[in-house]
Amino acid sequence: MPPKDYLYETKRFLLRQVREEDAPALLKCYSDPAAVSRMNADNCLRGFLCESLEDLLAYIRIWQSEDYARPAVIHKETGQPVGTLEIFGGETGVLRVDLRADYETPEVLTELYAFAAERFPKDFPMGAMVTKAVPEASARREALAALGFSGPESFRGYEDYYRLPLRKLGIAYCGLACCLCSENQDCPGCQNGDGPCFSECENFPCVRERGLAGCWECPDFPCGKGMHKNNLRAQAFVKFAKERGVEHLLACLERNRWAGIVYHRPGGLTGDYDLPTEEEIFRRLETGE
Repeated sequence: MPPKDYLYETKRFLLRQVREEDAPALLKCYSDPAAVSRMNADNCLRGFLCESLEDLLAYIRIWQSEDYARPAVIHKETGQPVGTLEIFGGETGVLRVDLRADYETPEVLTELYAFAAERFPKDFPMGAMVTKAVPEASARREALAALGFSGPESFRGYEDYYRLPLRKLGIAYCGLACCLCSENQDCPGCQNGDGPCFSECENFPCVRERGLAGCWECPDFPCGKGMHKNNLRAQAFVKFAKERGVEHLLACLERNRWAGIVYHRPGGLTGDYDLPTEEEIFRRLETGE
């Protein structure tokens, strides 16, 4: 995780860890019921509406002590904080966006969401990113949809979340990661349609004929067909999906990608998951080691 004095920059804003000196300017955001109504207070003991400077200072002291990022959003032209973001990593990273009502515009929201989607998964490794946008926050929903977030959906029992998913190609029937494959520019992935190579693949027709989501649902796995004849990575990925779920496999792959684990090295079809044993592949998926 970056140090607490980290500094990010977008077209209009600077972002650095929130400080107590930011409280007077931020009170314009956190004392406004309209702004607070758009904030994500799920899993919080109380809402974020602050009636006094001391209320807000108490929050800032908590944000400074927790093991996640809470950067103030500082407008370059004025030098004043106009809100904060919150982000932490993990299998699913949660992004919170708190803004003054006069900054709740499609242009500002798109700038901040796009920055978060591009930068935060690299610095706070995560399998996917979710952020909340209640129905009344129409500008947020429009910006998120335009950036490719899916939703709204339920997340951990709460409603109105939008998700930045993995690449849509997902996991191939045989266990290979189409979502990370260096050859997928012209391939729709076997989960999404028919491609020129599928007529030569043993796993593709077998899975299709049985009506399965992938080899991980097959009672005959491991069978030694197709990619499972000589590709330990594919076999291990299928077993991992069978035991721990496809979504968990995708989350591990995405988190590891941002942490620098390479699926395919340039100019070839091997990478950091091509290890001597299944146990080593499992460990790399789970821990990145």
